[in-house]
Amino acid sequence: MRRCLTHALVAVAMTAPMSALAQENNNCPPGAWFCEEVEPPRDPAAEPPPAASDEAPPAEALPPPPAPPPPPGRRATRPPPPPVVVYQTSPSGQPPQVIVVTPGSAPPPRVVVRRVVPPAPPPPPKRRWRRQWGVNFRMEGLMMGREHGGAEEAGMGGVGISLRYRPVPAFALDLGADFLAGTDYNGYQRSETPISLSGMLFVNPRSRTQFYFTGGLNISHADVERPWSEVAASGEEFVPNTEYDYFGAHGGIGLEFRLSRRLALNIDALGFVRSRTDDGAVPEFRDPDTGRTTDTSGGGLFRGGLSVYW
Repeated sequence: MRRCLTHALVAVAMTAPMSALAQENNNCPPGAWFCEEVEPPRDPAAEPPPAASDEAPPAEALPPPPAPPPPPGRRATRPPPPPVVVYQTSPSGQPPQVIVVTPGSAPPPRVVVRRVVPPAPPPPPKRRWRRQWGVNFRMEGLMMGREHGGAEEAGMGGVGISLRYRPVPAFALDLGADFLAGTDYNGYQRSETPISLSGMLFVNPRSRTQFYFTGGLNISHADVERPWSEVAASGEEFVPNTEYDYFGAHGGIGLEFRLSRRLALNIDALGFVRSRTDDGAVPEFRDPDTGRTTDTSGGGLFRGGLSVYW
């Protein structure tokens, strides 16, 4: 009994200094029977926020105290308004001028900003029509009918020239002379020189392609050669070389194509009718079927040419 008690006391006496030594060195292996239980370290992020304390926050964190109310009988003063910034534009393309109006104790003065509007540009000058003169060179062909005994080979052609005066865009005067040669309606060789005075009315004078009507009066002189054999067979008193004079009128339509301000091409078609003005006793035309005679004739004239203006 005494031996057991002695062993227990010795064990207790050895355990106390070893436990103190382990706590002092903090070098206890895990699971050692002689180490004290120590709480595991805590994660700051997982810890709940600390409870609000009843202590007052520092003076720097408190909002500024409200302004004291004005004394009785005195109105509260308002803070001054921000400055007024006015941008004044410049018509000359320079950067805008900045005017800053700083308000003071008195109300700011009234600022009137007037925008200077540049004057409208003047309209382009109107193009005035300048009177034009021109010369027309042309080639032409004459068409004659073959009814009532006309020759199958009848046909004439030639050239012409005319002086043209255009005082206004829509109207022109044309004084021309032509020379035609060939076989006439009766099958005789003929040369003819007509002179004409025409008026030209342009429908669209400001277009590059201009449509026009033309018409006027004409006079003509013709020389006709008739074979002697035919004169002798007919028994008529007719000299081989016969002259005819005519007076008539003409009219038609045409197109003028403006190549430039000074050059133009033209084509037109004219119809004419005329009658003899000489003192010839023998009629010019005779219908072999009916025997009717006449000194009135007509036909069609087709022309194409070039006009030079200045």
